[in-house]
Amino acid sequence: MTRTTKKAPDPAKTVRKSYAALPVGELHVDQGLDAARLFRNTNTGEDAGPAAQRKKDAVWTARLTKMWDRFALLPAIVSLRDDGRYYLLDGQHSTEVAVNKEGPDFRRDCMVYEGLTPEQEAKLFLAANRDRKAVKPFDIFRVSITAGDPRNTRILKEVESCGLGLSGSTSANRIGAVQALIAIAAMDERHAERDKETGTLVHPLSLPEGRSPLIPQVLRVVEDAWGRNPSTWEGMMLRALGMVLDRNPHAKLDRLSNKLSGHGERRRLTVADWKESSISNTVGGGGSSSRSTPLAKTIVAAYNDGLSNPEDFLHTPGRPDKG
Repeated sequence: MTRTTKKAPDPAKTVRKSYAALPVGELHVDQGLDAARLFRNTNTGEDAGPAAQRKKDAVWTARLTKMWDRFALLPAIVSLRDDGRYYLLDGQHSTEVAVNKEGPDFRRDCMVYEGLTPEQEAKLFLAANRDRKAVKPFDIFRVSITAGDPRNTRILKEVESCGLGLSGSTSANRIGAVQALIAIAAMDERHAERDKETGTLVHPLSLPEGRSPLIPQVLRVVEDAWGRNPSTWEGMMLRALGMVLDRNPHAKLDRLSNKLSGHGERRRLTVADWKESSISNTVGGGGSSSRSTPLAKTIVAAYNDGLSNPEDFLHTPGRPDKG
């Protein structure tokens, strides 16, 4: 007689999945999901509603608020637990923005899991927040053009007006430093005309008298200094020059180019020389964004060297706008 062994029931078979449009005010956050609860610590505290994020990222929330588009709001992933409440596994920050922008009764499309174990919730949380391949900045930029993003469309036009293009990698005639260009475009927007009722930017961008778009100016300065080669379009340098010209719209571009190239000096200066100076003046090294601030100060000091009329001096800029 052959003995048969019963297989343990597959817990996945008890999980039910469905789509539902749920009020964002009814989507809750388990504060311990990403920390204590994953390590089987039962002392996780009380449930928090959508306004109390487990690891609230104010900067990211502010960025999502700026980009808010209810049409482009993707479905959230939620778990319907035994207590009858819906808990967010993915989409907590965008849900907070939805509450603030649209109100708690706004309905968000959700993929609803019912009957999940704590371990299964943890796996889905990790899959949503960890197991994603990062999208390259240029790929995001390229798709945003198709989507009609006004800022990035303007950036592309301004770059092309200089006889250049954009690419995922830098070459003699193509710029790969799209994040630096976005930061420079955001500097222009601080001064641009806005709708009096809504406060939104007026397009095409309208700048006050005495100001011109920064990107064409920056590209002209670096090209005059070093010509067209890959090192010319270095993101840190582009961002730093944007900061300098944003603070000093009266700057003479020819003088700026000559100072950058070391014109009249014993040895011609390169982008690498300026970068090395910037890194040495940055505490802890820093990233390209943080190093652009001391680099901008160094450029201003070089520009002012030899001037006698205070009205011709450039002023040191502050931190760059991250857009």
